[in-house]
Amino acid sequence: MTIDERLASTGFPLPAIREVNLALHPTGISLGLGELRDFETDSKITESLIKSLNKNGMNYCPNAGLPELRYAIANAHGKEDENNYTDENVIITVGVQNAIYSTVKTLKKLGAKRILIPEINFGIYKKIPLEFGLKVETYRLNPDYGIDIDHLKNIINEDDIVIINSPANPTGRVLDSSEQTMLSKLFREKLKNGYVISDEIYGKLVYEGEPFVPFSCFYDRVITVSGISKSGASAGLRVGWIITNNKFLAKAIVSNNATIISAPPTANQYAAIPVVTGETAETLKRYNEILKNNRNNAIEFLKKMQIPYVKPRGSFYIFADLKSIVGEETKRFCIDTAKKENGVVVIPGGAFGANSKIRISLATLKLIDGMKRLTEAVKSYTHK
Repeated sequence: MTIDERLASTGFPLPAIREVNLALHPTGISLGLGELRDFETDSKITESLIKSLNKNGMNYCPNAGLPELRYAIANAHGKEDENNYTDENVIITVGVQNAIYSTVKTLKKLGAKRILIPEINFGIYKKIPLEFGLKVETYRLNPDYGIDIDHLKNIINEDDIVIINSPANPTGRVLDSSEQTMLSKLFREKLKNGYVISDEIYGKLVYEGEPFVPFSCFYDRVITVSGISKSGASAGLRVGWIITNNKFLAKAIVSNNATIISAPPTANQYAAIPVVTGETAETLKRYNEILKNNRNNAIEFLKKMQIPYVKPRGSFYIFADLKSIVGEETKRFCIDTAKKENGVVVIPGGAFGANSKIRISLATLKLIDGMKRLTEAVKSYTHK
């Protein structure tokens, strides 16, 4: 069969998240956002971007990224986990998805065979490793979405790659220090030759309880991926990064990433520096206050609808269970609800491996109106 024949007979469906978002009626409200789109971006970010255009922001930067940004990340992360990083420990990427892609690509070339991911997960955790021929297995989560450490202990091999995500998408679950301590103990005992990829893109968006602590504070064989897309309300700039204390591994990732992106956009990296250095801290504090208030309002609506949920304290999502209302699969409900006049977008849990659930985004200034519309959609469904 030729390429053209395969193209004619093969479907390339959109991810469920995109499919539902595209179904939104012009009069609808989106509670499906994966970015702080309604939130004003800190002026320091835009000012840094504009200033860079009059310097060298229009020029290529090194393959590993802008040295100024890499130094800033090394310094900021080193203050948190007390490791001595330099710019050589940091690789700038086009968002976290690129960071995970190049990390997995590199680890595969270095001999990795299997990746363990949480059973409820962001879809790229599975899709990217499969593209490189790695075996992917899931580890169980507890009812509160914490990691089932006993199950992980029973399935882990010494050379596995393990992905963890805290604060988590889609659950909003944040691993506390006691959980991270237990995880690190397990990894030191069992993960002798493997690595942990810790996705910490939502790390600055924790609005209640114990502050977030990077996993590199607890364990050394960790590759941290993060960026400014979420906490900077600047997803369109696509600035992410990788940091590892293994400079040989960092050099290998740079080599592999250079064949994918050559180098990350220079001007955008200048815009990221104020976020990394903490100059946007007050704006970030306001974001978290709004997200916490939205979380509390969303919970009140869910209680009234008698929809089960686990209370999140980080990221900007609530993962709610519609099984008693919709059944085992929520995708049809989500598409129908999005298409309606004055409808609302929520994301089907099947996009994350949990078919009966929906992800509700708190990243909107229209949360109450959106939840009112979701309430009406649920009522209409139950009265069919």
